[in-house]
Amino acid sequence: MKTEDKLAMSATKPDVNELAKEYRRSLSDGLMTERIRTADNIRYCRWAGQSDDGKKWSAKLPSGTQAFPWDGASDTRVPVADSICNDLVDILSTAHTRAQLRVAPVEMSDAAAAAAATTLMRWVGGHQQEALGREAELLAQHMLTYGHAVAFVGWEQKSGLRVQRLKMQELMMMAQQSEQGSILSELPMLVSDPLLEDQAAELVVGYIPGIRKSRARKIIRDLRETGEAEFPQQYICKNEPIVVALKPWEDVSFPPETIDIQRARVIFRRQFMTEVELRAKINDEQWSAEWVEAAVKNMGKSTNWLELGTFGIDTARSFDRRDNLIDVVWAYTRQLDEDGVPGIFYTIFSPLVGGAPDSKMYAKHELLDYSHNDYPFVLFKREHVARRVEESRGVPEVCATWQQEIKAQRDSIFDATSFETLPPIMVTKRLGIGALIGPAVQVAVTKPGDYEFMKPPPRTPGTAFELINAVSTATDAYFGRANPAVPPVQTQMKQQRMINEWLRAWSSVYSQMFRLCIQYLTVEEITRIVRAQEGTGFSADATKFDFQLRFNVAELDTDLVKERLATISAAIIPLDVGGRIDRTKLVEYILRAVAPESADELLLDQPSASQAMYNGVKNDIGLMMLGMEASYADAANDAAAGTKLQYSQEIVSANPKAQQAIQQDQLFGQLMQKYVQNLQMGVSQQQNKQVGRIGVKPMAQDQQEQQQMASVQPGEAQ
Repeated sequence: MKTEDKLAMSATKPDVNELAKEYRRSLSDGLMTERIRTADNIRYCRWAGQSDDGKKWSAKLPSGTQAFPWDGASDTRVPVADSICNDLVDILSTAHTRAQLRVAPVEMSDAAAAAAATTLMRWVGGHQQEALGREAELLAQHMLTYGHAVAFVGWEQKSGLRVQRLKMQELMMMAQQSEQGSILSELPMLVSDPLLEDQAAELVVGYIPGIRKSRARKIIRDLRETGEAEFPQQYICKNEPIVVALKPWEDVSFPPETIDIQRARVIFRRQFMTEVELRAKINDEQWSAEWVEAAVKNMGKSTNWLELGTFGIDTARSFDRRDNLIDVVWAYTRQLDEDGVPGIFYTIFSPLVGGAPDSKMYAKHELLDYSHNDYPFVLFKREHVARRVEESRGVPEVCATWQQEIKAQRDSIFDATSFETLPPIMVTKRLGIGALIGPAVQVAVTKPGDYEFMKPPPRTPGTAFELINAVSTATDAYFGRANPAVPPVQTQMKQQRMINEWLRAWSSVYSQMFRLCIQYLTVEEITRIVRAQEGTGFSADATKFDFQLRFNVAELDTDLVKERLATISAAIIPLDVGGRIDRTKLVEYILRAVAPESADELLLDQPSASQAMYNGVKNDIGLMMLGMEASYADAANDAAAGTKLQYSQEIVSANPKAQQAIQQDQLFGQLMQKYVQNLQMGVSQQQNKQVGRIGVKPMAQDQQEQQQMASVQPGEAQ
C-alpha cells in the first residue's frame, strides 16, 4: 500500500530520521521555547535587571540605561499568577483526593462485575495513593501554567536482585518430593560428586532463572563443601500501573495541528534516564545493546532547542542540570500494518544518536500491546475556547496585564512613601551640595531658606489601593477564587466547572488503568483484591462500564455542609414515608462529608455490613443459650432494630436446637424474651417518631408488628 505520509505504514525498521524531523517540528512550529519562557517569566516574576533587594539599579540594566524613576526605586515582585495557580491547584488536588470513584455498569447484567471493578480501582488508588497524589499536583501545575498537560498511563514491570539461601538438606527434601527420574531428583547426587560438577551446573542453570553457569558452579561447590549456598536471584520487584505527569513541550509534544490527542499523528514522550536504568532495559525490555552503548556516550548532552528550566533559562545558575542523564524519546504512532489494520507502534530513540540509515539508530520498535488500543496518554486542558490543544491558555497568559497593573500600583505606593519620607532637598545655588540629611543631623545655614524640602506632587492616597482592590476582584471573579466582593454562587459555579473537567480527564486515566490491570494481573491476584469468586464477569472491555469521579465543591464549605445535613435530618427524612431514601447510602454520604479522610477506614461495604450485623445477632443468641444476658441497645436510637429483629427470626427458625431450647430452657426463654422486647421497643421508638410527625400509623406497620411479635416469642417457635 502506497501512502503520502511517511509515518502512515508500519515497518520492521522505523524511519528514525523522519521521526526526529517530526519531533523537531512538534516543538519549533508551536513556538514552544517562547511560550514556555513567557509563561514562566510571568508566573515566577522574572524580568531583565532584577536585583535581590527588589529595587531598580542602573548598574543591573544594560549599558546606558537608567533606572526609572530613580536608582533604588521599587521593583517588587507581585506573584499574582503564581498565587492563582497555587490556589487552583489546592482545589484540584483536594477534589482528586476526595472524589468518589464509581464504576457504573452500562447494562444491568454487568452490575456485579461493575461492583468488583469499583473495588479493584479503589484498591489501585489506595495502593498508589502517594504516587497518584504527587502526579495529580504536577498535572494541575502544568495545566494551569501552560494551558494543558498530559498524563502518561502505562504498565511498569521492573526486575531486581535479592539474596537467596539454599541448603543441601532442603535440596535433598525437594528431590525426594519430586517425581522419580526428574531433573530435580538427580540434582543432590550430581552436586555431591566433584566429577559431575559440569552436569550439575547445567541443571542449576535450568532450575534457577537468570543464573549464569559460573555462578552455578560456585553454588554447587558451596553446597558440597559447606552444605549451604547464597546467590543473588532475579525477581519481579514492580508490576503495576503507573501514571506520570508530563510537562507540555518538554516531557511530551505532538504536531501543533493536533485537536484530539487520541487522533494525533504522532506523540513524543521525552525522558532523562541514568546509565543504570538504560542498561537494565536491555534485560528487562530487550532494548538494543548497540544503541544503549551509543546513547551512554552522549550522557549529559541534550538537544539544544530544549534547554529550558523552570527556575533558570540560559543562565549559569540553572537548576536544570543533566550532567549524568541520557536523553531518550519515545515516539508513539498510529500506523497501518500490511493488511491495512491500524495499531499503535512505538519507537525508542534519541535525537543525539545518529548514523547510517541501516545502522541501529533506535533502542526498540514494536507494536504497543495494550489491549485498549489507545494512545497511553490522557489530555488535561484548562479551557475549551478552541479545538486545537495548543490554543488553550494558561493562567499567566490570561492575567499578565492584571499582574502588571497591581505591580505598578504597589511600586508607586512604595516610591510615594519614599518620596514623602525623604523628599528631594532644594539648596540655594551658592551653597552647592555638601550637607548630609538624616535624623538629628545638624545642618549649618547662612540664612533661612538655604535648605528646603521639595513638596511631593499632589496625589489621592487611596487611589492605588482602590485600583489594586478592583483588579484583584476582577481577577478572582475570572478564575473563581473566593473573594467577599464576588457572589459566592458565581465562584462556586466556576470552581465546579473546573473540577468537572479535571475529574472527567481523571476518569479516562482510571479507565486505562483498569484495562491494564485486567490485562496484566493474574486472575488469582484480581480475585484476591476484589474478594470475589472467579467468573465474576471481568473483561478488559471497559465499554461495559462508565468510570465516574464526582466531587461537589460545596463540600469544601463546612458551614454549608452542616446546613445541608441539618436539613436532611430535620426536614427530608421525616417526609420519607415511602422509604425512598437509602439509609445506608445516607450514612456513607454524611461520613464522607464530615470526615472524608476516615470514611474508607470506618465504612464497610454493604454485604460486609449486613454480614457483621447478622453475625452479631447470632452471637447474642448463642451467648443467651449459654445463660449469659445480651447487651441491650439504646431503643430510642437503634435504627437497625427492625433488621436485627428479622435476623433473630431467621436464625431461630433455621435452628431446631434453638427452638427446643426456648421451650425447655426457662432461663434461655426469659433471656430471649427480654432480647426480643428490646428490639421491638427499638422498632416502636422509630415508628413513634414517624407517627409523631404524620399523626397516624400506617396499617402496614400494624401487620408487620404482629408478624414480628409472633415470630420469635418463647414457647411459640415451631
